[in-house]
Amino acid sequence: MKIANRFLILLSLLFCPILVANAADTPKLLAAVPLSQTAIQLRFDGQLQAEVAEDLDNYLIAPDVQLEYALLDQRLNRVLLLTTPLEVGKTYRLTLPNSQTGITVTLSPVNEITFGTGDSVTFSGGLQDTTLVVNKDRKTRNDNAGAEPNLFCNPTGSVFFVAFDLFDAFEDMGIREPTQVLDATISLHVQQSDTDATQTVLFRRVLLPWKEGRGTSTRAEDNELTYNSALHRNLPWNKSPAQAMLAGIDGDNESDYNGSEDVAHRIDGTCEIQEAGKRYTFKSELLTDAVRFWVANPDYNYGYLFALRDGTAPVVFSSKEETDENLRPMLTIRYQTVDRKGKILKGNQ
Repeated sequence: MKIANRFLILLSLLFCPILVANAADTPKLLAAVPLSQTAIQLRFDGQLQAEVAEDLDNYLIAPDVQLEYALLDQRLNRVLLLTTPLEVGKTYRLTLPNSQTGITVTLSPVNEITFGTGDSVTFSGGLQDTTLVVNKDRKTRNDNAGAEPNLFCNPTGSVFFVAFDLFDAFEDMGIREPTQVLDATISLHVQQSDTDATQTVLFRRVLLPWKEGRGTSTRAEDNELTYNSALHRNLPWNKSPAQAMLAGIDGDNESDYNGSEDVAHRIDGTCEIQEAGKRYTFKSELLTDAVRFWVANPDYNYGYLFALRDGTAPVVFSSKEETDENLRPMLTIRYQTVDRKGKILKGNQ
């Protein structure tokens, strides 16, 4: 009997440090942000295992909120909880029973979310960007630059494309009404500007589907964007390189897309670039209108073309392949929360 007891004590001494270490390594809940009446995003200080993060028994929300689904983000430190409807302005308590961790949650009538890549945004992934390089060398006109760490536009006609996939995020949150969108901005970081003079960059809606590609200024594979094609070999530009535009075709209607025009005739906005090493915000009422249109028509969300309008030197921006994730492109949307009756609540605008 004494031998058995000693054996048990020895086992406990051997395994207790391991159990304590594992408990110490368990990621801690840093924040719980309600994104809509039926969605809350949790942020942890470390990576989670899917079988733990997506187990509904690991979460409790009081009073009277039922959990319907849990999804681990690809970054592995975020969890999206889908719930029965929350009331705007009401305080709830979210608890992780296994760790005895709790945090308060209050849904605001007005929210803000960001799209892009990296840990600094609300929804990571779903971003594509690439440069359409314009030069006289016909041998390179079927090359793509999708994996380059930069995007650039220049006086010779090179332009770049940026598109954010909004569909999954808004579907998960139950936000489907365009009128919920209050405003939207696109933020881009300038790496380089080869002049001290102010230069103007414009942006237009893209009217054909495109794909960025996986090369670094190398020969395109099928369905990658090039000088000649929106989708290499399968969908050529109506006028290379993406120059077909007709007055009145601006991307406001479904019929404007997948037709005989490459980009909108109307310019949705401009931004003045004065120096490198900083972020610039592209904004306009038309950009907000574009996001509203994409909420209602996600199949036509082909993003924007950015081009140099007034300038004499290239402007180089950071792409989603930029090593520093804080410098990558970002879309910010401020929106209203919908109540149970489908009415838009008027918050502080």
